[in-house]
Amino acid sequence: MSEIVSTRRIAGAPEAVYRVAQRVERFPDVLPDLDKVEVLENDGNGTVKTSWTGTIKVGPLTRQISWIELDHWDDEGLRCSFELVEGDMKTYDGTWVFAADGDGCEVKLSVNFELGVPMLGALVNRMVDQLMQNNCDELLAALEKLAAAD
Repeated sequence: MSEIVSTRRIAGAPEAVYRVAQRVERFPDVLPDLDKVEVLENDGNGTVKTSWTGTIKVGPLTRQISWIELDHWDDEGLRCSFELVEGDMKTYDGTWVFAADGDGCEVKLSVNFELGVPMLGALVNRMVDQLMQNNCDELLAALEKLAAAD
């Protein structure tokens, strides 16, 4: 299993950036490799079930992947933990944390994942880890664009 951590300082109050992040269905508008995000269920108490579809490119290989996750939004703590329900990964979970940083917000995204393909060698695993790191960095950059537009 790999752990990826990405951090970004975003202009705006942590509460405002957190609210923008909750609208995950907007991410495909600003992330080219994310094809679709759909809210499947919202219990009204912070737990949201979402469906994600994206495209991964590793070398010459291109593959569409999809998964369903549960997002647990903590309005008081300004954080979200998420976990895989089902999909193309063996393991996928993590956290978003939104904290005050001067007059802005520091967003930290931590992701633990495992593709679950036992035949992948060390070189391919490093490539997949780098791809996930790039995706996390791009997700935070996308969040910054969405926050600026609000």
